[in-house]
Formats: sequence, structure tokens, C-alpha cells
Amino acid sequence: MNIAGVVVDALPQQNGLVEQQLLALTGVEVHAISDKGRMVVTVEGDSRESVADVVMAMHHLKGVLSAAMVYHNFEQACESQEFSE
Repeated sequence: MNIAGVVVDALPQQNGLVEQQLLALTGVEVHAISDKGRMVVTVEGDSRESVADVVMAMHHLKGVLSAAMVYHNFEQACESQEFSE
């Protein structure tokens, strides 16, 4: 599991459009939007590459000025293990 925190800066008059486009991307949640076009977004994915691809796609959305990853966490899938004494 990979999760990234992203700050997206958009044209303020296109906040609604940018939010819709972001939500159409796989694994994206929009948590906050300011009147000035700044958005707090998370991206979840199965791999670092999939998360990076989504963040890169954000740069090409209409109305987006920038998208900066400010946090990234990844954890390996835990397999059930038996311990014997």
C-alpha cells in the first residue's frame, strides 16, 4: 500500500472542475479546497509507480497550475507468519 499527500494549486475560478477531474483519477481523495485554489489531496495505490503516475497526471488536468507531493508512505504487505518455539 502506498499513500501520498499532494498539494494541488489550481485556478480559483476552476476549483469545481479541477475537483471533478481529480476525483476521476484512480485512488484520489480531495480533503480540502481553499477559495484561492489550493487543494489537499491524497493518492492511494498498489505501487510507487502507480501513485507517481497519478500525481504526474494531475499536472495535465485543465485548470491545474501545479501538483506537489509533500508526503509519501509505503508499507509492504504483511504475510501471516507462524512462529514455533
